[in-house]
Amino acid sequence: MIQQKADQQKISFLVITELGLILFAMIGFSFAVVYSMANLQANIQSAYLHPTVVNNAVLEAYTNLSHLHNHMLQIVSSKGLNLDDDMDDALFDLDKNLRNNFKTIKSEFTGDTEKTQKVDRLLNDWTNIRLQMIDLIRHDHRDQAFKLATNGGIQIYRQLEGTMGQIVSSSQKHTDTLIVEANENSARIIHLVWWLLGGFILTSIISGVLVIRKISSILAHSRQADQKLYESEERMKLALSGAEVGTWDLDIITGKLDLDSQWGGILNYISEDEKPSTYSEWVLLVHASDRDRVLKTMQDHVEGLSFEYKAEYRIHARTGKYRWVIGHGKAVQRDQNGKALRVVGITRDITLQKEAEKTIWKLAHTDSLTGLPNRALFYDRLGQSIAQSKRQGKKLALLFIDLDDFKLVNDKFGHDTGDAVLQEVAERMRQAIRNENTVARTGGDEFILILTDIESAENAAVVAKKIILSLSDPFVVHEHTCQIGSSIGISVFPDDSEEIEKLVTDADNAMYKAKVAGKNNYQFFTTPRDRSVN
Repeated sequence: MIQQKADQQKISFLVITELGLILFAMIGFSFAVVYSMANLQANIQSAYLHPTVVNNAVLEAYTNLSHLHNHMLQIVSSKGLNLDDDMDDALFDLDKNLRNNFKTIKSEFTGDTEKTQKVDRLLNDWTNIRLQMIDLIRHDHRDQAFKLATNGGIQIYRQLEGTMGQIVSSSQKHTDTLIVEANENSARIIHLVWWLLGGFILTSIISGVLVIRKISSILAHSRQADQKLYESEERMKLALSGAEVGTWDLDIITGKLDLDSQWGGILNYISEDEKPSTYSEWVLLVHASDRDRVLKTMQDHVEGLSFEYKAEYRIHARTGKYRWVIGHGKAVQRDQNGKALRVVGITRDITLQKEAEKTIWKLAHTDSLTGLPNRALFYDRLGQSIAQSKRQGKKLALLFIDLDDFKLVNDKFGHDTGDAVLQEVAERMRQAIRNENTVARTGGDEFILILTDIESAENAAVVAKKIILSLSDPFVVHEHTCQIGSSIGISVFPDDSEEIEKLVTDADNAMYKAKVAGKNNYQFFTTPRDRSVN
């Protein structure tokens, strides 16, 4: 009996010991698994923080850059705007914020240091040009500011804009990758939880409780990471909204096109159903003059012939008008032959920028009073016309026109009346020539006309007569009747000269011959003839 009890005690001890060892092994194994999952979650959070910092800094820099550019366009393109200290301080603060943003980007963004270095160099160039333009505007050298903006500022801004777009796209792609990885890791964790529960319930309720509690904590951290990623995406959408940027996702195989609400907002779409849902529907909205070029740019990128898709084009809005946009995208998935399967990107409204560029060009190349080409544009077109005449073996004529007795109009009726007369003179000259010819205002009451594709010098004489007769008719402006005439000098390419400056000088000298001959007539440079029109 005593031996039986001893054996029972031994068996009980052995069973308890075995169960203890099993429980200890299971608990140790469960803690090892939980510890590994905790480290995995910590790595996910650590990997997320860097792109989040970069993403936020890039977006803030992109918004500040847009604001800075809009301020500069407003200063340059607004006639008569006074640059006060508040505006100067605002520009300085934007510059300061922009540099702080890029300082953060350079310290955190490890994807492509070449892009951040390029942005840093371009930012310095942009700041120098901005300071030069402000100085020119303060000293009332607005024309030079316009030229500086056109020749330097716009190009540097576009390069900055393009590099910024690449960083934003890269950061967005990195964030999307993190979301996918986080979801995959979360799925693996959930599967592991069910496996542990199935084993732990059979062995020990205590180990199961410990595992469940630890897993719950891990899942809570996972939800926090997902929430942070969601908040980051919302901040990105808000920043893109402020910069008037919409995102798109194109499936090349099916032609399905997903556009966000901001993209629809650019074109004034009210409902989601109004937006194009396929590639072919989007193509029909692109302006016919831009369509072939844009489609080729996209096709080249799909075929792998270009690193990215980037195109400026006009697109039909809900209002019935066309708006200028810039599309920028990149293939995120390709098949084994290198052909794109999916392309994602952004579209930004640049209508105001295009209008500002057009205004700057017009101010720099046209006469503000008459709307005719100014001296700079005249010489550009003359050079092109001479090159064309050389290729075609044709003649070209210059008519240097000076108004007779125009000073008397200003002295008698005032400069407002004189300006109105000059505007009417410009209109009569437009009516007297063909569309392919150019008439420019190069001085107070001096005009130059380029006649292309003429058979002989007599063709120029016919036009000169027509202009003299047109300008001889009385001008009735501001309830005043004004009478003027015109003296015209004619030089012919290549008979008189093949050099631009010499050709202009010859026409000018011929005009003075017409003045000496009694005004209201025309004279040729090489064969002086009195062509009076009574």
